Amino acid sequence: MSTRVRPPADPVGEALRGPQKRFAEHRGRIRRYDPDVSVFYAHPPVLDDRDWTDLAELAGPGGTVGLRDYRAPLPDGWRKLRTFPLVMYSGADVRTRPDPAALVLGPDDVDDMLALIDVAQPGPFSRRTIELGRYLGFRDADGALIAMAGERMRPPGWGEISAVATAPQARGQGLAERLIRAVGAHIARRGDVPFLHTTADNPARALYERMGFELVEQVDLDIVQVP
Repeated sequence: MSTRVRPPADPVGEALRGPQKRFAEHRGRIRRYDPDVSVFYAHPPVLDDRDWTDLAELAGPGGTVGLRDYRAPLPDGWRKLRTFPLVMYSGADVRTRPDPAALVLGPDDVDDMLALIDVAQPGPFSRRTIELGRYLGFRDADGALIAMAGERMRPPGWGEISAVATAPQARGQGLAERLIRAVGAHIARRGDVPFLHTTADNPARALYERMGFELVEQVDLDIVQVP
């Protein structure tokens, strides 16, 4: 692996205190993205009573919060809904390159992007997620959006490749790899290093590893519900 430092263990917090602070909402030690932009929260490794109160106030009664690598018992009234086993990859040694055929996606493309996300299910994506970075895609001869990828979290020195999605009828053509390399090239051009998250059971891990992404962390993301 490259001698560059690995991605931060708290990419949400680092991004919201740094390059993406304009999207941050916070109370005390808790930060989250504007919920119209993304669903992710940043929190201390150990939460005290004040932190739980701040989480509840940000999320609202009955709201949901993602806790990254949190292993302590939940307070009374809080419920764990689901656990996602996350893996984080560094792309420090991935060969990136621009793709002139890839389209830069903008606000007018969001409805099509949301429709593709609904079919491909790559992970959370909101109507304003596109504001977090550059998104690229391919359309077929009829104009349908058949593949996309873009940039989400931006902790200092890093750029997270996210929303890698391909329509079922377009799989097997190498479109995802082309978009990952092209988004990575945009990240590298400003001097940052690409990284990405996925779930431990995602078959796309084989593609990422073949491309040179290196596994650097495995953590659980617990989805918990506010009383």
